[in-house]
Amino acid sequence: MSSPLDSRMRAIAREEAGALLGVPGGVQPAAGSAPTPEQMQQQITDLHEHLHHAATAISKLEERVDSLEKAPRRAVTARKGNTE
Repeated sequence: MSSPLDSRMRAIAREEAGALLGVPGGVQPAAGSAPTPEQMQQQITDLHEHLHHAATAISKLEERVDSLEKAPRRAVTARKGNTE
């Protein structure tokens, strides 16, 4: 069984995680009470959506880094070809 202190710590952790991830917190359960299944499902949905956006952004950034890493090599190769 969880103590009131444990419940309060969990509530604060949920608030902080929501703030860091930019997830709208919605209605937070009161200290000492468990979140409803609907609240938990909404949190899961919100986190899944943010995870998808993050994964998409990471993929785009990786593609951009790859293209930037290849660009100077092409330029150097082109210059070497012109000077030789």
